[in-house]
Amino acid sequence: MGTEIQQLSHRTSDHFKYLDRQTAQWLEKKPSAKSEATNPPLELAPTWADLTRTRTFFSNIRLTPISKISKWALHAFPSERVCELAQPRPYARGWQPELPLPTPVSRASLTAVASPRTCKLAQPKKRYSKPEPSHLSEPRPMTHLTSAHLSHLSMLASEFPKGEHPLYQRQRSARWPVSAAARNYFPSQRVLELSCPRIRKDVYDGYNPFVVSHAALCADPSPRTLQLSVPLPRKCTPKASPYHM
Repeated sequence: MGTEIQQLSHRTSDHFKYLDRQTAQWLEKKPSAKSEATNPPLELAPTWADLTRTRTFFSNIRLTPISKISKWALHAFPSERVCELAQPRPYARGWQPELPLPTPVSRASLTAVASPRTCKLAQPKKRYSKPEPSHLSEPRPMTHLTSAHLSHLSMLASEFPKGEHPLYQRQRSARWPVSAAARNYFPSQRVLELSCPRIRKDVYDGYNPFVVSHAALCADPSPRTLQLSVPLPRKCTPKASPYHM
């Protein structure tokens, strides 16, 4: 124990004196000096040498919009298809060119006389702005109301509220008495069976979701079901047989 304590009490070695170390781990002794012989320079492959060069952009800049045309293009004779494609595309049926500005007005429109109804409709619509509410404004007299309106207003302003409908039922209280028959009721075996939750097996428990019951296999479909199971006639397209092609 004392030997280990003495070993730990010694000063650790200075690792910074090996500044030219060649490995990622500390060495116990100083590495040997480098030999004077050096590795020969590496020669780059032609592809790598090409990648090291500086790229030149826009080497073929056209100084004029006039390009040189070859003699073959000058003496070429276009085919019928090329001549057909060179024709301008016709306008669609019903297309009309835009009207010139300003649009000319016909003489009949200039000499037309508008009817009184047209003059009335040409007037801008009058919009009445609502007066701002003011607490200092005096109440208006109710002289424009008839006696029937006044009697109806007096009936609505009576102290008695509107009565409830005879068949209206109020909200049931949260606590209500339970009858003796419900307290002494004994459920049947069928009720107990229906009250239990249904147990469903998972796939790893042996449940097979693709099993068809015996009743479904022996079921006789109705004429309506058979009619709905047939695809629509418009979706039934005859398929060409590969042997007749």
